[in-house]
Amino acid sequence: MSSLRKLFHDVDTPTNKLFHDVDTPTNNLVDLNVGESANLERVTVETKDNGKTFKKDECIHCKKKYKPSPGGVTGSTHSKSCPYMKRLKGTNNGFINSEACSSASVSASASPSGFSSNGGYDQMKCREMIAKMIIAHELPFLFVEYHWFNRLMECNNHLYQKVSWVTVRKDCVKVVEVEREKLKKVLENVDMVSLSGDRWTSNQTIDYMCLTAHFIDSDWKLRKCVIGFNELAPPRSGEGIADGILECLVKWGIEDKIGTITLDNVSSNDMAASSLRDKFQRKGKLHFEGLFFHVRCCAHILNLIAQDGLRTIDCCLVKIREGVKYFRKSRDRLLEFGKVATSFDIDTRRSLCIDVKTRWNSTLRMLESAVHYKLAFQEYALRDSNFEWCPTEAEWARAEKVCRLLEVFLDTTNLFSGTSYPTSNLFLIEVFKVKKEINNAYISKDEFLKNMSVPMYEKFEKYWGEMGVLMSIASILDPRFKLLALQFTFERLYPVNELTSRIGDVTNKLKSLYEKYSKATKVNSSSTKSSGSPNVHGIPEDDFYAYLKSRPVETPQKTELEMYLEEPNCEALENPNFDVLQWWRQNCNRFPILSKMAREVFGIPFTTVTSESAFNVGGRILDEYRSALSKDMVELLVCGGDWIKSASLTSIKTLEQSVKEEENLEIQIP
Repeated sequence: MSSLRKLFHDVDTPTNKLFHDVDTPTNNLVDLNVGESANLERVTVETKDNGKTFKKDECIHCKKKYKPSPGGVTGSTHSKSCPYMKRLKGTNNGFINSEACSSASVSASASPSGFSSNGGYDQMKCREMIAKMIIAHELPFLFVEYHWFNRLMECNNHLYQKVSWVTVRKDCVKVVEVEREKLKKVLENVDMVSLSGDRWTSNQTIDYMCLTAHFIDSDWKLRKCVIGFNELAPPRSGEGIADGILECLVKWGIEDKIGTITLDNVSSNDMAASSLRDKFQRKGKLHFEGLFFHVRCCAHILNLIAQDGLRTIDCCLVKIREGVKYFRKSRDRLLEFGKVATSFDIDTRRSLCIDVKTRWNSTLRMLESAVHYKLAFQEYALRDSNFEWCPTEAEWARAEKVCRLLEVFLDTTNLFSGTSYPTSNLFLIEVFKVKKEINNAYISKDEFLKNMSVPMYEKFEKYWGEMGVLMSIASILDPRFKLLALQFTFERLYPVNELTSRIGDVTNKLKSLYEKYSKATKVNSSSTKSSGSPNVHGIPEDDFYAYLKSRPVETPQKTELEMYLEEPNCEALENPNFDVLQWWRQNCNRFPILSKMAREVFGIPFTTVTSESAFNVGGRILDEYRSALSKDMVELLVCGGDWIKSASLTSIKTLEQSVKEEENLEIQIP
């Protein structure tokens, strides 16, 4: 015990040379002053004057040198005049200066947390970083009063001053307001904004409407930001939803910039979109002339179609789900199941997982893992008389067919929901794969596949007409594809007698859209190129031939769209890093009208995934311990968290997300 006590005693004493010398260039660190100068650190340095060497104290913050005093009186006096100590005490009543915050915190990585640009500790900067941490990681305000958090902060820097939860709450408001003003300035320079929205009911039984803005900024980067997380006042009718959305848009000053809105396939959402469209049309502020105003969420459509397919094997799914639960309840059963799988030379590195019933992709994962262990299921059922949930051979066969069909759905859903390639130019090819699989099942001689595909086929055809044209135009605006993607997909989707009319419908709408952009920018697509102006004043009145020579020579000029389509396709098919937005940025001088159209088409979202993700954040913020938060504070935390995470250079994970990734609803087979 004495040796252990001595070990810790030595660490904190100035006699320990290792810790004593770390931060001092002269290896002579002077103890801290007491009293009001307790936050002042100084080091002893050597200076030369007229060939003589003197020892002086130097403030580590402002670098001012002064005569040392054994009693520390000089240091105490300097603390009153030190510029850094004045800033530390502050003149802003203890709250973050919003102007300094906006200028000094352009990015979270601009300077180390808690340190000013001159290297000194800055309490206000530290509080700003704490506020961002609270918001981004969805922590309670009381986190700043936790004992070990404060011990950690004091250990890192003894100048840290503890703050209360009330203070950090006000700091969070200041930080979010700064981020809001930054985003407003960005939106001021955007011509068109697309929206996606969804509804969610909290544990307070309050309905919230999440609204996300999608646009391409001046650097040709696709931006997505949550601009509203507002309570919907009852009744939750289509008109009420439209009023809530419009109120949010007015607050941001973008009510005249809305091009499209993407919503789930619910009747109230249809009514809301129709109401908004009528209001914008009356004001004459309807982009695309309303052609694509209401976009239906493709991920939701795929979910509905996939659920139709899974519904045909409900009995098999119930058996597999209950069987997996049976193994999970007992470690011994799982071990025995693993031994059975090993005896059949089945790779046991694959996990047995259970699904979330409302998520078809998790059900597919469960189904695929069960099919992988099919022989083990059958053998285990023979060994354990209590195991009653082994599917029959016919049910296994159907499950395998469903897995093969839905695998392509999973790839497409991942593309819609992902961020690695966010623009819509690849969507046509992926949706074509889904359509092709459904068509093959629809014309199959297999009675089970044919019956299963009927509702899937009908649902796909119902929504394809609305989203197919927009996806086709987006693919044409990819310089690698142009009309080739349209020809490739349509030739395989439609009979020969429909092919010409289908392709003609898309190209006609593309030309019509281009003409609208051309007129809006006051550029005449059929303008003539003049060689000079007629000089009528210098022509004799009776010289007809001289008059003819003075007339301009008219030559037809092709439109930007015609020139773009006639150029060879960009040879970048094998380049995985090809960025279609940057290509248009580099060619916007050649195609000023077409590039503007491409910018706005690529900014249209095809899913409401971003808004749905915000509900997960809302659910974590409004947990059972924080259900008393006001709706305004909930909106501030959800929106602010989205803005701070977007500005961060690294991926920010919450504690709950980390735990879910570790559990992942899976159990490794021993």
